[in-house]
Amino acid sequence: MGHVNVKESFLGKAVRFYGSLVVMGGIFLSLDIGSWVIRRCWTEGERRQQIGRRWLHLLSRFSVWYLHKAGILACDAQALHALRGEKSVILIANHPSRLDSLILASLLPRVVCVTKASIWERPILGSTLQTAGYIRHDTLLRVLAPASAHLKAGGQVLLFPEGTRAHAGASPNPLQTGFAAIAQCTGAPIQVVLIETTNPYLSQGWRYYKIPPLPIAYRISLGPIFSAPRDEASARALVEQVDACFKEALTKNKTIKKKA
Repeated sequence: MGHVNVKESFLGKAVRFYGSLVVMGGIFLSLDIGSWVIRRCWTEGERRQQIGRRWLHLLSRFSVWYLHKAGILACDAQALHALRGEKSVILIANHPSRLDSLILASLLPRVVCVTKASIWERPILGSTLQTAGYIRHDTLLRVLAPASAHLKAGGQVLLFPEGTRAHAGASPNPLQTGFAAIAQCTGAPIQVVLIETTNPYLSQGWRYYKIPPLPIAYRISLGPIFSAPRDEASARALVEQVDACFKEALTKNKTIKKKA
């Protein structure tokens, strides 16, 4: 009898997980269709980007709400509410999973994310990022102008300085220095965002269809806020301080996992 219960429990978990993948696929398709409509109804410019960001925020928020209700995600991100009214700030976050961008977009309606160029080539999502005014990261020089313009307009710019997702449980990837260069160029402060999770789902190398431990627990908190660097030496020091913040968050994750 106990064996049957285990099988039933696994079956219910599988149905819930794979059902959520189908729902999320529909949401992302709707996101892309809506972005297509926005591009047809508004000419290219700041107004279209504002509408695109709002659309992306609303569907991200609905996605996170649904994942909570389905028992897939358990995310404590109350700390991010303090950032909603902040203007002209650079947000830098560690990057343990593909879920990071979705969660942050669901809570920060004015944020613009610097994203890898490869994402823009995808048939679904790439055009949505363009419609929302997200910034394509080809080279630092091509990032500086749009990031500076968005910050000067009072917006928020989000970067994942690791450049890509980390492997589950591994040390953070070496940090790229672009965020320090943007801060030095614009004078904008840098707010560290710490994403803590012990769940390996959608970390580097994890297939989206592989069932993880459920629910996927997340905690997002605010780290220190740094002033913009004045020169090359202070920019290097800033990168080292941020790296220390990320490693401290990882150490905390490992401690939590051992206790569990």
